[in-house]
Amino acid sequence: MVRNKKAVSAIIGYVLLVTMGIVMSVIVYNYLKTYVPADALECPGGVSIVLKDYNCSTNQLNITLKNNGKFNLAGFFIHASNNTEQKIATIDLSKNLNQPPGEIYGSAVVVTLGNENFMKPGNENGYIFDNLPPNIELIEFIPARFQEENNKIRFVSCSGAKITEKINCN
Repeated sequence: MVRNKKAVSAIIGYVLLVTMGIVMSVIVYNYLKTYVPADALECPGGVSIVLKDYNCSTNQLNITLKNNGKFNLAGFFIHASNNTEQKIATIDLSKNLNQPPGEIYGSAVVVTLGNENFMKPGNENGYIFDNLPPNIELIEFIPARFQEENNKIRFVSCSGAKITEKINCN
């Protein structure tokens, strides 16, 4: 019986090629895994914000927010919708902020710029938003705060404390 040595060397070549591919994929996976955070940052359970009062006039919205939670807040995200049947408010109103005490930080309204949570529990702040889209019927607030994680200060959205209010701004 005659053996074909060329066939054996071809099989060894394929085995080595597949093995190298698996080893390389494991190395790349472990390298890229370090770029993705393991867990999303979350706010403490006692974070809460409430819309105390609002007033609509021609293209202007005046709101008063109260921190009724247990922790200081840095600010909030504000979105609106002109359709109450929409489950998610998609119009970002932060760019329409007119009056202090507020500054824009990304797409959030913060009480003051810096890495501090200045809105203490029980505090109320008033905000004015101009140049509104027509017929706002729904407004959504998501509190936000600065938190320390691995010796770094991070800006965290407290999506678990989101509030949605129906309003009438016709």
